[in-house]
Amino acid sequence: MGNNEHSHEHHHHGHDHHHHDNDFTDYMAAVTEYRKSFASKADVMTQAPDPAVREMVAYMDSIGCENCFDRFDKQKPHCAFGLAGICCKVCSLGPCKITEKAPRGTCGANADLIVARNLARAAAGGVAAHGARAREVMLTLKKAAAGEIDLPIEGADKVMAVAKMYGLETDGRTVEALAGQIADILLEDMSRTVPGTHRTLTAVAPAERQATWSELGLTPISSYHEVFETLHATTVGTQGDWRKAMDQFLRLGLTFSMNSVVGGSIASDCLYGVPTRSSIKANVGALKTNHVNIAIHGHAPMMAMEVIKASRTEKFVNMAKEAGAEGIQFYGICCSGLSSMYRLGGVIPLANANGSELVVATGALDLWLADIQEVFPGIMDVANCFKTVIVTTNESNRLPGAEHIGYKRDMSDLNKLPELAEKILTRAIESFINRRDVKRYIPPHEVEAEVGFGLEYLTQYYGGSVKPIADALKDGRILGIINLAGCTNTRIVFEKAIVDIADILLKNNILIFTNGCASFPMAKLGYCSVKGQERCGESLKSFLGSDMPPAWHFGECIDNAHAVAAFATIAGQTGHHIKDLPFAEVTPEWSNEKGVGAALAFRMLGFDSYHCVHASVQGSRKVMDFLYGGTRELLGSCMNVDPDPAKVAGMIISDFKAARKKLGWDK
Repeated sequence: MGNNEHSHEHHHHGHDHHHHDNDFTDYMAAVTEYRKSFASKADVMTQAPDPAVREMVAYMDSIGCENCFDRFDKQKPHCAFGLAGICCKVCSLGPCKITEKAPRGTCGANADLIVARNLARAAAGGVAAHGARAREVMLTLKKAAAGEIDLPIEGADKVMAVAKMYGLETDGRTVEALAGQIADILLEDMSRTVPGTHRTLTAVAPAERQATWSELGLTPISSYHEVFETLHATTVGTQGDWRKAMDQFLRLGLTFSMNSVVGGSIASDCLYGVPTRSSIKANVGALKTNHVNIAIHGHAPMMAMEVIKASRTEKFVNMAKEAGAEGIQFYGICCSGLSSMYRLGGVIPLANANGSELVVATGALDLWLADIQEVFPGIMDVANCFKTVIVTTNESNRLPGAEHIGYKRDMSDLNKLPELAEKILTRAIESFINRRDVKRYIPPHEVEAEVGFGLEYLTQYYGGSVKPIADALKDGRILGIINLAGCTNTRIVFEKAIVDIADILLKNNILIFTNGCASFPMAKLGYCSVKGQERCGESLKSFLGSDMPPAWHFGECIDNAHAVAAFATIAGQTGHHIKDLPFAEVTPEWSNEKGVGAALAFRMLGFDSYHCVHASVQGSRKVMDFLYGGTRELLGSCMNVDPDPAKVAGMIISDFKAARKKLGWDK
């Protein structure tokens, strides 16, 4: 993939600031220019690629109902110090900001150190966020294996495969016994305090990567330790070397990858089974007005899965009919919605986090079931306008005014999940009865989508091996493959950068894997349908044949693990390392600390990452140059950013062609 000089061309392509260290005027000019590219609500109403989004934003505007796009506009102009990453609040000697007259904080920290510390803390937040939800699933797996809760272990094949991966003795042992041992390994990797072998990293990471990380001194101890150490090292008067702070940042990328994502994925797959391909309807036009409508929102699947299963029992089918409903219908918001969608079926994906308020404003939802993460507090105001009942289930995510039906913080009462699920369903049916007078506004846009892709399915589909994919990559029918993921961001016209990049790449015969929030526009707008092949170049269309869409929907955000497994297996078929192949992680509209962790995790694995949103690093040339080029020498990968999606797509195509030329695959 190119070289250091090529990466630096990217660095200067989207932001013209050849500044010197601590040159306040120069980097403030850069962020001021960057702010000018930020989208407005008016832009969303005219330019969002999803017509349902445009119509819902306009509808909310007409009735005076506020959403995140209104609030983003009210924040303008955004704080330049925050955008540049040069505001420090780690102690009360400040807060300090770097300016022309004050190039150092009270303690003496300069812009480089402040930016690096802030970035490391953001990455620690990302590790903790995905790690917390992964831990809950790991504990659920452990309790199910021990028989403490009445929850079958659905992924028996996955349990056996993971047991062999860890080198466990399987002869004569039950699935439950092995699942319990796997849960203990996952939990130990998450929380180890005494340095020791990281079992998951050792078992799943390519040998070349493990050697690279070890040589650089980056092999982590555990998520708990590295987050703990990050908060320690970045507190006042501790780590004073920006470059050493960046080493800790890189370690967090590995814990995010191996514990928060891979560990969480292993636990989910063992407990609930691996994804299987299915066809679903997507977008708000699929909302039903004659059903009890329940939205599934968040990232911890345990309660949602139990509620959906209970809804299909005779008791609740009859209860809904007695209330005058034709049935109970579920809708997916964010990751819990995606996870249940491909595992249980019958869940209609509607929106990611930034679109959640728009979905509530349709007036069609009787109950909104929220667990953890990406649940905006502002959703309560919209829900109150439309008498939608908001139910929270997790102590980490309480909303003033919402009803709480959940398990305890220590998960000691997880055996009550069936009882709690029945309470939630009963409340949803009551809400259906109480909301018959609420006005509905449902834009008539829906589309079919294929979901539930994964390595297991692809191996089966292609006759027992992913070699046909590798062959198409080598011979040029597929120019390259991207993982299109990440959140959406109000700095960008909602979902537009995701769609614009996808359109350009598909025309250039680049195959798309997608998951998480970025997968919603792919599903809603036909990219996950076989009909989406009309967007492809001829050679990609030829490879896909009559039955495969151009965007393969892998599921929720931790299903990055499934995508990486597919990438790694394809790489093995080519005989080359991931870092040398035309592969990329593309998160155009990433927006939070988990997004920092996800892109970093992929870079640690050797993938270049591409974005239309800058991290808060423009206040330090050293940190920017390290991320946007300097890591290539260490990791074989770097970060590439430009607010213009067409330019980002151009970078990817150029880099893929360079990688192919280096491999001798150019025609």
